[in-house]
Amino acid sequence: MGYPPQAEPAAQIVPPGRHRRRGGLRDEGGAAAARIAQEFDGWAPELTALITDADLPPLLRPIFALPLGHKWDRVPGVPLLGDAAHLLAPNGEGANSAMYDGAELGKAIAAHPDGIEAALNQYEEAMFPRSVEFGSIGTELHELDGEGVAEGLIDMYTNNHT
Repeated sequence: MGYPPQAEPAAQIVPPGRHRRRGGLRDEGGAAAARIAQEFDGWAPELTALITDADLPPLLRPIFALPLGHKWDRVPGVPLLGDAAHLLAPNGEGANSAMYDGAELGKAIAAHPDGIEAALNQYEEAMFPRSVEFGSIGTELHELDGEGVAEGLIDMYTNNHT
């Protein structure tokens, strides 16, 4: 089964030395599965078998994101929420951000029951800076690449980096 074509992203996070290919980054010769399994050395064999005994090799997908602070001219009557409004690299805040957007949009509409455009303007004026805040949370996560990723992640959390 194929994947639908995608428009080119405004930004893309791909580790250095990797090549972008339609549908994802291919694991040539099983090297990725072996590398991933190595990261879990000493874990229960039942868990590592999920990696090493899979029928298909890993398909490494690039991460797409809009640049922090990205804005657009609003289209009357069309609010955007969640990833549609602020596509961010995964950082653990995506669902929270989308639900928060929905709640804030609901509050704006309730505050302007006879003026949907005023409500949408109020919502977007608050949403743009908030999306930068949510997006900034994961910046350090995506700067961790290559050797020492686990140690870098532990250091990031134990030293209270934000």
